[in-house]
Amino acid sequence: MSALIKLETGVPGLDVLTLGGIPEGRATLIAGKSGTGKTVVGLQIAANLARKGKKTILVAIEESPEDMEDSGNMLGLGLTELAQKGLLHFSNVTRPVDGPTLVSGEYDLYGLFHRIEAIVKRTGAEALVLDSATALFSPRPAPDALRSHFFQLVYMLRSLGLTAVIIAEAAGDYGQLTTMGVEDYVCDLTVTLRNIIDGGRRRRSVEVNKYRRSAHYKGEYPCTITTRGLAVFPLDAREYPGAAHVERYSSGVGGLDEMTHGGWLRNSIIIVRGPTGSGKTMLAGLYARAGAARGERVVYYGFEETQPILLRNYREIGMPMEQYLASGNLKVLCRYPEATSLEDLLVDLRTGLEELKPSLIVLDSISSIEHASSEKGFRQFMIGVASILREYGRSALITQTIAGVNVTDHTAPYLSTIADAILTLDYSTAGYELDRTMRVIKMRGSDHETHPYRLAIQPGGLSVSKLSEEEARRAEAQRRGRTS
Repeated sequence: MSALIKLETGVPGLDVLTLGGIPEGRATLIAGKSGTGKTVVGLQIAANLARKGKKTILVAIEESPEDMEDSGNMLGLGLTELAQKGLLHFSNVTRPVDGPTLVSGEYDLYGLFHRIEAIVKRTGAEALVLDSATALFSPRPAPDALRSHFFQLVYMLRSLGLTAVIIAEAAGDYGQLTTMGVEDYVCDLTVTLRNIIDGGRRRRSVEVNKYRRSAHYKGEYPCTITTRGLAVFPLDAREYPGAAHVERYSSGVGGLDEMTHGGWLRNSIIIVRGPTGSGKTMLAGLYARAGAARGERVVYYGFEETQPILLRNYREIGMPMEQYLASGNLKVLCRYPEATSLEDLLVDLRTGLEELKPSLIVLDSISSIEHASSEKGFRQFMIGVASILREYGRSALITQTIAGVNVTDHTAPYLSTIADAILTLDYSTAGYELDRTMRVIKMRGSDHETHPYRLAIQPGGLSVSKLSEEEARRAEAQRRGRTS
């Protein structure tokens, strides 16, 4: 048995799911309903293979070669340039539409086989993308004949030594893989694309159904279509290179640095949770300002307020951001989660990391995202955020609004897992004044103070100081009273 060789697809994240790419010299099936991005993926793979030096044939059955070329160029794939260099070749198998189609005789594919064989001999092509098998078998022959023809198609492509990608239509998001129902057993790799309604919103996902002779990631993973094509978010737990030495940086709040014994650890994800009015957004602003003041690049994503309102509030409390915005060290991006998809938010985050190259990220507040999505969608989003941050080795502060009285008990397991540190802000309304406290719940890789500190909101930011023994006893008694 020959060793399995994999070829990279050029689809961001897909090669992670397949642990290297599509099988060389074998058939890959890309299936999904209309609008899931099958053709986009086919064009991305064709362009990437051609760009890597493997001459590729694009068999156009559903759309004309001109339309496919225009679509690829709009995605920045450079199909025209690749065709001019002789690396990409189009084969037009579209059905004429200027008159009725008359069907007679038995169905066979020998004309297509001979055409592909001739192109391979003329060009030396090593790969082929066929879009789509569903359109190829239309009008559809009898099931037994269809099964035989599809097997012949795959066998012919393999006999020519082609790495083949076959696109097919699915009847639904789940269940039978394609409308033909005959193809899964004969292809080495099958990938399903979905675009379902989840919680009243569209959610795209991709799944590797099988990969013969190869391990692969199991289950569904979020994806989205961008101006550059399909992007997949593997949500993987790969080990990424990081700093071998321990580096700390200031939170922007002196008393908090004391609680963490010197500041946050670099490349860490910090979740700050607390009820409305506890000071989370102010803490996020201080975190961003401190990083910008040190000369670091910081990107602040706001999901609850518009940028003018957010900046006005910071300015009025004595925390103006304009100086750091003007220097370019701080960028504030505000948008409402209801106006976009979770996958697009992940794309924005990744694009921001690639283009702006910030060292610190702020997400304020993920509760707005949670309320605008399903539980599954939000979970995938948060794990995707963590995956991207780990991949690029960036530090992040994420705020979360918790309803209720005991903020330490309100945490989804996956959020606690992805967080390197959890900080809670709380207050009691038992007295005349709000009795505010701050506590570090956990901090991986570092010792820290476990008891609460006094927190005060004042002009210029936050003030954090130790509680006296009497205050600590009173705070503990209040906590126990609320949880009893």
